[in-house]
Amino acid sequence: MALYSTHLIETWLVAFVIVVVSCLVPFCSHFRRFLVHFILLLIGILSGTYFVSNLAEQQSQLPDREWVLAHLKIEQVDYHGDERSRFVAELSRVSFAGRVLVEDCQCRVQLYWYGDTKRYQLAPGQRYSAEINLKNPTTYWNQGGERPARYLWAKQLAKQGYVRAMKLNQVAPSLRWRIYDSFQHADLEFRGLLQALAIGYRGDIPQAQRVVWQRHGLQHLMAISGLHISLVAGLVFLLIRQCLSVFPHRGFLLRNRERLVLNPVAAVIALLGALIYTALAGFAISAQRAWLMLLLFWGQRWLGLTTRSWKRLWYAAIILVVSDPGSWHDIGFWFSILAVTVILLCQWSWRNKPSASWVTRIWQTFYLQLLFLTLMGPMSLALFDGVSLIAPFSNLFVVPIIAIWVLPLTLLGAIAAMCWSDSFAANLWWLAEQPLIAIQPLLTTLADVPLVWFSSTLPTVTGTIFWLFALALLLPYWLPRYFSIGSAVLAAIASGYYFLERGQKADVMFHVLDVGQAQALVIERQNKAWLIDLGRRFYRGRGHFESVIEPFLKQRGLTVERVSITHSDSDHSGDWRLAQTRLPNAQWFGTMTQQPCQVGQRGRWRGISWKVLWPNRVDVKNSNATSCVYQFSYGAIDWLITGDIGFSEERMMVEEQLVGPVEILVAPHHGSAFSLGSLLLEATQPDVTLVSVGRSNAYGMPDMYTQQRALDFGSQWATTADWGQLSIAIKDRVWRLKTPALFDKTNAKSYSSTSQP
Repeated sequence: MALYSTHLIETWLVAFVIVVVSCLVPFCSHFRRFLVHFILLLIGILSGTYFVSNLAEQQSQLPDREWVLAHLKIEQVDYHGDERSRFVAELSRVSFAGRVLVEDCQCRVQLYWYGDTKRYQLAPGQRYSAEINLKNPTTYWNQGGERPARYLWAKQLAKQGYVRAMKLNQVAPSLRWRIYDSFQHADLEFRGLLQALAIGYRGDIPQAQRVVWQRHGLQHLMAISGLHISLVAGLVFLLIRQCLSVFPHRGFLLRNRERLVLNPVAAVIALLGALIYTALAGFAISAQRAWLMLLLFWGQRWLGLTTRSWKRLWYAAIILVVSDPGSWHDIGFWFSILAVTVILLCQWSWRNKPSASWVTRIWQTFYLQLLFLTLMGPMSLALFDGVSLIAPFSNLFVVPIIAIWVLPLTLLGAIAAMCWSDSFAANLWWLAEQPLIAIQPLLTTLADVPLVWFSSTLPTVTGTIFWLFALALLLPYWLPRYFSIGSAVLAAIASGYYFLERGQKADVMFHVLDVGQAQALVIERQNKAWLIDLGRRFYRGRGHFESVIEPFLKQRGLTVERVSITHSDSDHSGDWRLAQTRLPNAQWFGTMTQQPCQVGQRGRWRGISWKVLWPNRVDVKNSNATSCVYQFSYGAIDWLITGDIGFSEERMMVEEQLVGPVEILVAPHHGSAFSLGSLLLEATQPDVTLVSVGRSNAYGMPDMYTQQRALDFGSQWATTADWGQLSIAIKDRVWRLKTPALFDKTNAKSYSSTSQP
């Protein structure tokens, strides 16, 4: 409610209702619990409203798409790549043409720095003056597409942008900076991993090492999470408790009655130590959740309260969302919650076995890893397009090394670095990395084994049944009393999914990708793809081929066999040179290739008939006029791709009787005012017109009169600006239009032009 209806909420009214309801709580014993929950809900709404309003105010203060001079402080460096670095900075002053726009913004933004080799010297705590160009993130709605806006919400970042002319002014002293600087002067092979364990900074972890550890399911060790916070709190608790216990039983320092508070004192100090470690981690979501659960657990023990672990987890999640309403956009939040859920499930099954043998304990630990693999596997597939099948064994082998040796020595080295003892810290870190140096060759060798990493981009029938079968095998140990019912339900789900998938699987898929004010089309058949146009290439940053098309192909599991470029305009040809290097085995057609389009060309590709209807000449200077026009046919379904042709080209095609009726038409020139005329619509009589167009573009596309012409001829109208990716599923004589926005209509001839999704 707070996120999506902020403009409807008056904060003073919500606060007034909270006060009134709080006064009613003592007098309404029968409804007390309901009133308390209602108050908590209102507090959450109030917190969310403040979060949204504050972020909106910060965005309004910052200029959009203008190069301005700003003073910024580096908070976090995400990574350094071959071409660019990404980091988070806090802006303090923004000026333009000598005029101060924002004096004290305190706004946090995500920035990219391209080219300059000095960017490798970026570090938390540095202060720079730089020229920046900010913008609100552009989100394209496609399968496999990134959601930069969600990331910014999760991190409470106002905008993203680019920097240039970076000039270092000073270094702000901080504990994180002191430890980071000490790491930079240490000659370590695993410096990046040790930095991640000490201060939560992962920017220096080599990509090859990230891949190896990910393939072993060890990526959670590279981020400070519940495991690390629990270890630190436990070690501090045991150390303080042991130190306090050596004091004499009697005397001035520790009397008998004071020994009763030994555990609470040790617990408080342990909580403070864990909180300092959480701060060094940059208050990551997983670290916050772990510290809150520790606080709730020990706090309830001190108060003599008995609360189930499930409630503690629920309370910790609520506190996180209320204190940081953007946290639920962070994938670390969901990984953390799900991981603790798995542990609690295992705890429930082991509760009655406190005196189990060491063999049973080893089996229980291995079972915990199997349950992690099974329940968290789908999320890993969705995020990383794969899951590690060797993770249970790798975790049993590597986690004890990290917990017993690497992490304690790394933290001792961090403490030494904070005390300006860099040499001693370097020696401790050298000792800490020795086991990692010893096991890394083994991990690298195993990571190259094909069976270690199961890669899949789409949920398949076989994969789903395999996952359900693995879960069914674990159920007897987890919930024995419900095994029979659970097995029957799983079998029914697997069978239903199998028959449903077989009945609805399309023979051909035609995708109009959401690439803003550009065009990128994909024809999918038998796990192979034909690309038509490549979107746009930007002066800075990744083009649509890298940011949209490649993730889409990976998500769908497609191999590109053919690529066609309709004409040379930058919003259609895109980054074609990069695409040629990434797709060396594909056949290339059209503009800027050795096989240009010419009317009369035809053929078949995987059972799909195709022919070129335009251009009839190639010596025209206007690139739009020489756009390649394709017509594809599969069974009884025809679709027409028109590039950027205009009225004159449409008229000549109709007069020469090159076009006929089709079911699907991709609107020419993004639905401009000088395209999709009555002659073309009358000749093609499309059931649906698809338009690749950007939201709020500067050209006013699609033109309202162009849209009205299509509707007047009985054609449906769907744009990527409204619905995101537009996908046509063709099976037999039926086609279906699908989009990420759940717009789904079947058999276009059966519904009118005025129907609404």
